[in-house]
Amino acid sequence: MTLYHVTTPKKARLYHTTKHIKKPVRGFDTLQGAMVWAIKTSRSVIYKVEGDPAYLLPDHHNDCGKAWWINEDIPVCRIKCVRKFAEVIYKNGNSIR
Repeated sequence: MTLYHVTTPKKARLYHTTKHIKKPVRGFDTLQGAMVWAIKTSRSVIYKVEGDPAYLLPDHHNDCGKAWWINEDIPVCRIKCVRKFAEVIYKNGNSIR
């Protein structure tokens, strides 16, 4: 199943250092659902991951997608970066990713 996994730049670097995303790997079934979650949680990187089987999470759903999890480590050869949002710094010094 294809899922869209939302993470931080720090964790994204860890995935590439360790050559995998450690299980359980959570994600959304739509890119739009992942983007809503990224904004809600201030995370700026979205990966498209492939894995089976996937199990429906009991929570974390939104109007744009359902949340799932995969109970296996996902090697970096099965992930692709689909979105990386730039950090926005406001005049008052606060930032949002």
